[in-house]
Amino acid sequence: MSGLRVQALVSGRLAASSRFRVLQHVAPLAELGIEVRVSVPRVSKYAAAPATWGRRPVVGPVLEAAVTSAKVAARVPGAARSWTAGLTWLERELLPGHRSLEPFLHRPVLFDVDDAIWLLSPGHERAARAMARQAACVVAGNDFLAEWFSAAGARVERVWTAVDTERFRPAARPGGPFVIGWTGSGPSLRYLHAVAPAIGRVLAALPEARLAVVSDTFIPLGLPEERVDLVPWSPATEASAVAGFDVGLMPLGTGMWARGKCAFKMLQYMACGVPSVVTPVGMNAEILGMGEVGVAASAEDDWVEALLALQRDRDRAAALGRAGRALAERCFAVPVVARRLADVMTGIR
Repeated sequence: MSGLRVQALVSGRLAASSRFRVLQHVAPLAELGIEVRVSVPRVSKYAAAPATWGRRPVVGPVLEAAVTSAKVAARVPGAARSWTAGLTWLERELLPGHRSLEPFLHRPVLFDVDDAIWLLSPGHERAARAMARQAACVVAGNDFLAEWFSAAGARVERVWTAVDTERFRPAARPGGPFVIGWTGSGPSLRYLHAVAPAIGRVLAALPEARLAVVSDTFIPLGLPEERVDLVPWSPATEASAVAGFDVGLMPLGTGMWARGKCAFKMLQYMACGVPSVVTPVGMNAEILGMGEVGVAASAEDDWVEALLALQRDRDRAAALGRAGRALAERCFAVPVVARRLADVMTGIR
């Protein structure tokens, strides 16, 4: 038992990076003797200035400055509480693309990052480089992130994003249509839109197939509306929705941003015993190299052929799903990753 007290500063209670990089580890870390207290800002770090006030449009730098000031003020209590802990665990920067209260956090600081945030703007890169210099350690979600922060001068430890294999688990499927599924946030829908032509060809070839889209946002995909099930995302239903897929999709681009992704969609599918078809870039490719858990697809024909093959050969699809579940339990389950985090935390005291 280490007796270490940690103050965590997260982006938001429902933010994916907060939930899966920090919040789901609080209880297992406690069992390992590490007390984590979490500060969630009352004003979202991603909040935008309102476009209207009542019925009147509002614009201008004064309003932008007021919103930014509110965001900084919302971070002050967490920054102050960091001085009562032995370690400050900062999930991403306090404000997107800005350096604000970071110099005033109690040290040592553990900086947690699961995206290539430096690519978003020059301000993001400056903030990321500053955190690389300030942090006692950067915990990075994959090799690409680890290499960049290491080159920026940080001590880096790679800690994969974990999936809760108790919540995300296989479920018996009573039969019915062949369900091609995708889950993710609104900004990621552009990747699904990019492979929509391939999905359309599959739906045309398989009259019993359907596409399930689990998200907090929807955009038209150019597919027959009667063949698409729009499932509102919520923390309470996300796991059961994924478990209802026959195959899961994780399309990505091929640029630097995609290399920084940590394959969490793929991990959710694996934990539910669902085979996946994924763009073989970054962490996706690394996981494909760890076992027969999914199928790589790049060109449109690849996506079509992979989906049709999994629909035809249900035994192979089931085998990929079982292998994915086993790999998730072995390498990516919360208890496994929490132990890795505990080792990192106690090693920088």
